[in-house]
Amino acid sequence: MDMILVGFFGVVFLAVALYSIRVRQGGWRWWALAAIVTLLVVGSRLSESAWPRLLLLEASAFAAAGLVWVTGAPAASRAARLYLWLLIPAVGCSLAGFALAGGGAAPPIFPIARIAAGLLIVGFGLKLALVPFYVWLPEVAEHAPPMTSALIISVVDIAAFAELVQLRVASPWIFTDYGIVWMVIALASMFGGALLALAQKDIKRMLAFSTIDDMGYLLLGVVAGGAVGLSGAWLGALSHSLFKVILFGAVGVAEKGMGKPVTLSTHGLAARYPVAAAAFIAGALGIIGVPPGFGFVGRWRLYLAGAQHGGVLLVVAMAVATGLALLYFVRAIHAVWLGPADIGEPIAPRYRLASVVLIVLVLIAVLLGLFPGVFTWLNASLAAMAG
Repeated sequence: MDMILVGFFGVVFLAVALYSIRVRQGGWRWWALAAIVTLLVVGSRLSESAWPRLLLLEASAFAAAGLVWVTGAPAASRAARLYLWLLIPAVGCSLAGFALAGGGAAPPIFPIARIAAGLLIVGFGLKLALVPFYVWLPEVAEHAPPMTSALIISVVDIAAFAELVQLRVASPWIFTDYGIVWMVIALASMFGGALLALAQKDIKRMLAFSTIDDMGYLLLGVVAGGAVGLSGAWLGALSHSLFKVILFGAVGVAEKGMGKPVTLSTHGLAARYPVAAAAFIAGALGIIGVPPGFGFVGRWRLYLAGAQHGGVLLVVAMAVATGLALLYFVRAIHAVWLGPADIGEPIAPRYRLASVVLIVLVLIAVLLGLFPGVFTWLNASLAAMAG
């Protein structure tokens, strides 16, 4: 699965790079840091040793904080400082937790096991912006360029989530013995992210809270474990990575064309940016699991895992959270993209290359939703080649 993840990150970086040629995100320092972030993440997934993999992953997060900082705007610098100051305890807790846990299937002696689990919960909670550790992500999403947020969410955070999945396989006691804590965080992220998304007027902040919401589902799959839960978490993470690039990319086109943030007070963007509007709608429906988008493949497995792990009550809770997600996305689509354009707005510039990137990503998402077996085939082929 690591090689599939590496290939996926390569596609994301290529899409971000092509998009950013036309819709500029920053100067040469932004481009250099974007490449460094991706290379560090790819290097972490290719590493066969645990500690080099962890150190490369943590280094990518610090490089991502620099990616926010180089924007130069005061608000972006404040967001970068917040991200950086929370990364320090996140990395410290994660590394200390890994060291104390020992990486084995059996827990260490009491109270070391409890301390290790607590450190890992705090570390991953901060890195993945789970409730109640989420405060840095909305600030970064609102004030950083859209593709900066896309790289952090779709590459750095998904790589950190992949590390969490590996931890679930290597040291299952962290999730079985302390499953109630992980499950509370998962449900709090699902509902807290959805409710806070409903409270936002800035669309990029709304997308940040939708990430927190979606991470709750992915964490639920990890806690549930088993073939269904972990496959749902893996596939859900890949679809999340893809759709967040589409969503931030769509908003970024409109934001660049208007020269101001996209909020609920902005109206009729579909008339000026039809491709971006179509991409946003496809991304919104895809990320909440509406077929035939790729998001349905992982979301269906996560619902099955929820039914196996928590029964009808947990499935109902997941369905309610999905309904809230549908509500905030429909509100954004209706208020921002549909209807007549605001009077007095200038003629929209055309961003053909960025539009092509969005169209291709949406097509990839639909094809992966129609033919999800490609991942099984790729995984088997890569395993055969390695063997």
